[in-house]
Amino acid sequence: MVSCVDLNLSPLSEGSSNNWYSTQAEIEMSVNDFYRTDFFPIDDMLWGDDVTARNSTSSVQNGTLTAEDGTIATRWQNYYKGIARALRLINSMDHAREVGVPEKDITQYEGEAYFYMGYAYGMLAFHWGDAILDKTGMTLDEAYKATRSPKAEVLAYSYECLDKAAERLPEKYSGLQKATKGAAYAFKARIALYNGDYAVAEEAAKKCMDLGIYKLHGNYRDLFTASASEEWIFFFRGDVTLKKYYWAGADVQNCITRLSGGWGGQKAPSYELVCAYPCTDGKPIDESPLYNPKDLFENRDPRMAMTIVPFATAYNKKVLDGTYNPKDYMWLGYEYSPDPTRTTVLRASDETQVGNNDSKARAEHASYNGFVFRKFIDESFLENGKAGAPTTYPMMRYGDVLLMYAEAMIEQGKCTQEVLDATINKLRERAYAGTNMAYPRVILGTQQQMRTVLRTERFIELAWEGQRYADLIRWRIAGKVYNRPAYFLLRAWSGSNSWDGDENKVSAEYKRLIQNWKDGNYPLGGVPQIDEDGIADLKYMVDAGYIVVATERKFDEERDYLWPVPAADILVNSNLSQNPKW
Repeated sequence: MVSCVDLNLSPLSEGSSNNWYSTQAEIEMSVNDFYRTDFFPIDDMLWGDDVTARNSTSSVQNGTLTAEDGTIATRWQNYYKGIARALRLINSMDHAREVGVPEKDITQYEGEAYFYMGYAYGMLAFHWGDAILDKTGMTLDEAYKATRSPKAEVLAYSYECLDKAAERLPEKYSGLQKATKGAAYAFKARIALYNGDYAVAEEAAKKCMDLGIYKLHGNYRDLFTASASEEWIFFFRGDVTLKKYYWAGADVQNCITRLSGGWGGQKAPSYELVCAYPCTDGKPIDESPLYNPKDLFENRDPRMAMTIVPFATAYNKKVLDGTYNPKDYMWLGYEYSPDPTRTTVLRASDETQVGNNDSKARAEHASYNGFVFRKFIDESFLENGKAGAPTTYPMMRYGDVLLMYAEAMIEQGKCTQEVLDATINKLRERAYAGTNMAYPRVILGTQQQMRTVLRTERFIELAWEGQRYADLIRWRIAGKVYNRPAYFLLRAWSGSNSWDGDENKVSAEYKRLIQNWKDGNYPLGGVPQIDEDGIADLKYMVDAGYIVVATERKFDEERDYLWPVPAADILVNSNLSQNPKW
């Protein structure tokens, strides 16, 4: 079937269904064309609370989403276009046998088709609840009259398809990125977790783990710039020749510093993410005696400095004892310092001081909250005219499978120390590798304690990977998060890109920022309370004058946990019901 409003029965670039699939080459072309983000969409960076954007919030955060939203409509349409292709593919296999396609290839094609249907129906159930369920291939007339099936039926068929995919697909391919047995198990686990089916998630995640073909990458930082990894289960790899880029690699200038040729963290780590990283004793920052609010990177989980570009505050130990070395804080060829008093920083290429355009001392549009991302980014972001970087976006990785298994066991009250050691503690061990520090082993506690640990671990381990929005939705905490504002630093700057550092020449507002820095309250100040979901309450920092409200957010808990059925589809099919309050 197709989305009703889109009358094209040949999804995207596939040939006409009347004459397609006549040769194995055509079948291969159709199957291979599944593997793009039209059919496997990546959530927008701005949907989660791990990213702060300079210019805007997203419609899913600010309450402006409507049934006419283009992104929502496109997802609905493309899921059903992919399902239509998968059904035609399956229905053409008898003809494929007649023209001599080998049975082993037919089995694989069927597996890939079932994989897509299982994935697409699972995502339709998660985002829309009830959905149109087509198992055979509707005609256009039938599509115009279709009704939504109950979510439980859609999910049951999603699981059935993914089981059929796992039965048919190989464990791995040689040099290709395609759906595998492990991917079928992993996506089944994700879809089950998204929809609260913890027993199903447990079984599927364990099957993926028991395959024995995936393992954690040796270094967390390197995982996101590697050319290959045994941790990746399903991914999209950037390609300079094809000019195809993904995630941060498709948004280079928004993600890198001004001195390196970008726009100074237009997409930046949120304050909530910064506060989520526990200290090296494993405790949250509001409980750990190791937390130093005047030196934010001191004694923190190593993944913080692998995800966010570190810098020295006025209270950094080496700054205080006079041993500070700017070469310890180089990023993309320049010393990184958001210090509002630093007018110059070191350039690595010739070891000379240059204007500090990554600070409000010299640039009005330096990072609005003082932080920039490091994860996913390497020197390739400076190449190709900064048009794109060929890094990899891991839509599914083994680290996530471990977390999914741990969560399924926690939510069922079945978690043991053995489970924690095989999952969360494995991720922590990897994070601390090479630091000469013992990782803080998670010890079994109450279900609520383990839930807090798990949710915090997902926040920081999967930071800036496009998984956060779905987590907030499925945990039913999006209302809490998105009914709070997003925050920036006070918008003041020195007023001149050639400011000489004379504080008598700047505004009272900028003097306030300088004083915050000198007091150790810049970019953040004090110790926020971290709640049971690992989320910081930052309101007191506004009251104290450390940060300001950037934008208000709004989330209707009676409406926004489901997306609206596209208005255009309802317009042409009166049998389609709408979700509540849309």
